[in-house]
Amino acid sequence: MEQAVRVLDPGLLSLELSLERFDLSLKSRRASSNQVVIDAAAAMREAGLGLKAATITPEGAGDVGSPNRLLREQVDGKVIVRTGRRLPGVAPVAGVHHPISVVRMAVDDAYGASERREGGTGSAQEIAYRLERISRLTCRAVAEYAFRTAAKLNGRVFDCP
Repeated sequence: MEQAVRVLDPGLLSLELSLERFDLSLKSRRASSNQVVIDAAAAMREAGLGLKAATITPEGAGDVGSPNRLLREQVDGKVIVRTGRRLPGVAPVAGVHHPISVVRMAVDDAYGASERREGGTGSAQEIAYRLERISRLTCRAVAEYAFRTAAKLNGRVFDCP
């Protein structure tokens, strides 16, 4: 994250910025019972944007859970964007590299989905089921974002199920 934030240096941008920082480490989230995540989300809502580094989501049922889920819920986030990634196995045409943005849906309850197994644990017949809730509102927000952004940048939208 520190290296990413370097591009925001006022000497490079000729723009004075003040960044409010929140420690979203697992240790900090546990110590504050996730209050640090709620405070970060409030700051993001107030500023209208935010930058977040990768974080650890513990697997234990009684632990602090996913900071991504909490942030998304607190800011009513629907879209996850990854910009500038090359797609594995996709060769550039004539050596020209165009910027790529991968837009994916923030599933409404990915971290709270119900799960169950049938057929005996560890057996070849074992089947796992997962039920996630996806609302039409979220689907529409993702599609509108992708098409508006593509229109603005004279880009294309591809569906990759």
